Amino acid sequence: MGLTETATRLIAKYGQAAEVLRPGEGTTDGFGGYIPGPDTAHPGTAMVATFTVNEEFIAAGLMDVGDQRVLVSVDGLTITPETTDKLRIGTTTLGIVRVVPHAPGGTLYFWEVQARDLV
Repeated sequence: MGLTETATRLIAKYGQAAEVLRPGEGTTDGFGGYIPGPDTAHPGTAMVATFTVNEEFIAAGLMDVGDQRVLVSVDGLTITPETTDKLRIGTTTLGIVRVVPHAPGGTLYFWEVQARDLV
């Protein structure tokens, strides 16, 4: 079993169904503003993990209290998560702050996403 399969299996075992929400084509409102289009849901599997205290200290200016570390499986997800997307896990929708592909040697195993409450 390769590392991608192992990561997929562990995220499926300890994670849950999730959706990456990609914003749809927007329009202008005629007054210089922008009206975003409806989101398109892309189903996948994600596991919420925690940031360690050391990581929070290192990234002091880059993280907010309550930020979540989410590991997103590559299995079944047809898009690459981006910071303009949102992530829905259960009934909670989170904004995506940062996306890190874990792809040593060019093989993508999973994405690590820093997600934040939409306020």
